[in-house]
Amino acid sequence: MKILPKSDIGQYLDYVDAHLVPGSDEFLVESHSPSKFRAAYHFHASVEINYIRGCDLEYSFSGVKVTVPRGRMTVFWGAVPHGVTNVTGRGISVNVYISLAQLLKWGLPKLFIESLIGGAVIAGNSRNEADRAKFTEWANEFPKADQSWRRLLLGEIEMRLRRMALEGYQILMEGNEPSKIDVSGASVSRYIHEMLRFVAENFGSQISVSDVADHVNLSPSYAMSLFRRAVGIPVKEHITQIRLSHAQMLLANSDVKILSVAMDSGFGSLSSFYEAFQSHVGKTPAAFRRETRQ
Repeated sequence: MKILPKSDIGQYLDYVDAHLVPGSDEFLVESHSPSKFRAAYHFHASVEINYIRGCDLEYSFSGVKVTVPRGRMTVFWGAVPHGVTNVTGRGISVNVYISLAQLLKWGLPKLFIESLIGGAVIAGNSRNEADRAKFTEWANEFPKADQSWRRLLLGEIEMRLRRMALEGYQILMEGNEPSKIDVSGASVSRYIHEMLRFVAENFGSQISVSDVADHVNLSPSYAMSLFRRAVGIPVKEHITQIRLSHAQMLLANSDVKILSVAMDSGFGSLSSFYEAFQSHVGKTPAAFRRETRQ
């Protein structure tokens, strides 16, 4: 197993923005005047959705320069180390952060999800004038919204992403195909990114913590420690959350039998599925399905 020097880990974790990782059913909205990052980059295990007005931003994604144009919604997977390297003009950036678990729960098109998890930077094909008003509204309403309002805002974010996935988009930066990744030479941030992506692509199989660690050629104990410090939860809990997100999507949007939902979501047995669902969601799968259909 490949063990990284502890000094490298400490340096990397200085750039982890754990506060930008919302819970599986939550989201965050920030509005600010963008400027060049003081640090070289930052990293957060959440999906970032940006809308910029009045300026253009140049980002570095793991060393690749990408210009994010004003007036076009942009989406990327925050696990890829990124930072603003240049700002042209003076404007406002509204940033929305959602968890990977939440994104998978929405059942968006497979190619769209795979592009994001692969590290692609995605932008709308053209400027959508409605986005300016909508992102401003989200930024203004988020701080004072109660749970009912936040569910409404989250639903609007889902619909906007769904529209983007269906009407087409531009890839500003291509992601990595799984077959092209050389994990043995990766930086620490790449280890985290690869573990998250491995889970997202394989949660339907009977994967374990050891499988996740083996994928990045690390010892299980070392991988678990690194993952928890960067993402905030254990690898096993993350796998469970992703599986439950997939199960909730199937329950809400299909008539698939509950046993098939459990198996398709990666649970080894119906009893383990019910136990996890009841513990995390607070109700049975059947009750959840009924409530979402009302």
